[in-house]
Amino acid sequence: MKKFLALFLVLVLLTSCLAGCGNSSEAPANEGTDPAAEAGEDQEIKVAVILKSLTNSFWMMAKSAAEEKGEELGIEVEVFSITEETDYQAQVNTIEDCVNKGFDAIAIVPADSNAVVPAVKSAVESGIPVLAIDTELGEENLAVSYIGSDNVEGGKMAAQYVIEQVGTEGQIAVIRGSEAQTVEIQRYTGFADEIAASSELEIVAEAYADWAADKAANVMEDFLATNPEIKAVFCESDMMVIGASQIARAAGRDDIVFVGLDGTVDALRYVEDGTINADVAQRPDLMGSYAVEAMYKLAKGESIDPVIVTPMDLATSETVGELIKLWEAVGF
Repeated sequence: MKKFLALFLVLVLLTSCLAGCGNSSEAPANEGTDPAAEAGEDQEIKVAVILKSLTNSFWMMAKSAAEEKGEELGIEVEVFSITEETDYQAQVNTIEDCVNKGFDAIAIVPADSNAVVPAVKSAVESGIPVLAIDTELGEENLAVSYIGSDNVEGGKMAAQYVIEQVGTEGQIAVIRGSEAQTVEIQRYTGFADEIAASSELEIVAEAYADWAADKAANVMEDFLATNPEIKAVFCESDMMVIGASQIARAAGRDDIVFVGLDGTVDALRYVEDGTINADVAQRPDLMGSYAVEAMYKLAKGESIDPVIVTPMDLATSETVGELIKLWEAVGF
């Protein structure tokens, strides 16, 4: 009887141990973060990217990169654009719509730095953080972060190239973007200040062309008629340098040095064939991907830097090949 009781007690203890081991093996599943749950949580993050016109390959590149980064992070990225580069009212309407739809964050390339400020303020007051891409907002400390190039430095790089090509004396011209836009002012300031500091070159003609190729072509026709002695033209965007350079080349003015600033694949190919002499190339792909990654962090309660600078390269006939490859790698 005692032997039977002892055997019974051993069996009870062994059963208890086995049950305890079973519970221990299941415990980790209930501890920490469940990857599946975390993935589902990220899937609920929804961010908006508001660009300028997608007729410009620069913004097409940014769009592709933003969507690719969204897929990588497992979040929803909706990209909006406007038909005309200067149609700030369409951007205002889009911001308001994004607020109503409850996006977690908004990144915008302002068509007008000041005109979109009231709508951005409303978004921020609603608890939606806003980032500025490529162009800063007209009010400081409104955007959580600025993501883009140093446009003053870009203008300076263009000026340095002009001086290297035409020397330190003579007449040059500038085709400017849209009046009162922050990015336009920065690019012009960087260019004009460097010209004044480093040479005796004189800016004898300048005009606004609203970033558009056709308007820049018209401006260039005027420049050729009124200032035939100009040695170089700095165009503050690629669309404008494409339009202006084609007019000059068609008029037989292969002696004029043309420099753009953007880095679109279209302009880079014109650099490759010699229509444009150089282009200060930005990285729209990084602008798009950095913006989505920053909004993802904000949506998860993380902090981001107030300024996230994307690099620039001077594209010339010697260096343009590698930059074109970056575009071709993503289908352009």
